[in-house]
Amino acid sequence: MVQTLVSTSEPGQEPPGTLMPESINIYKLCRETRSLAEVSAELNVPLGVTQVLVSDLAEQDLVYIHPTITGSSPSENQVLERALRGLERLFQ
Repeated sequence: MVQTLVSTSEPGQEPPGTLMPESINIYKLCRETRSLAEVSAELNVPLGVTQVLVSDLAEQDLVYIHPTITGSSPSENQVLERALRGLERLFQ
């Protein structure tokens, strides 16, 4: 899901040198909690590729994939607030 939030498990830690360059970039971006869509857009990587790379990082316990809202989709306000926060980060 594009709204899924991701953050690093250890924000102050440097990424392992054994990671692929794209994974290192994702790790660095996720020092602050971001959505998959934000990560994908920021790195100019297709969303599907971003999902696979984030999943691989999560399997290595390097990033944390935050639980999503279950049982119903986020309200329109929640989606708009996340989008606004993402845009604010891009223009800071």
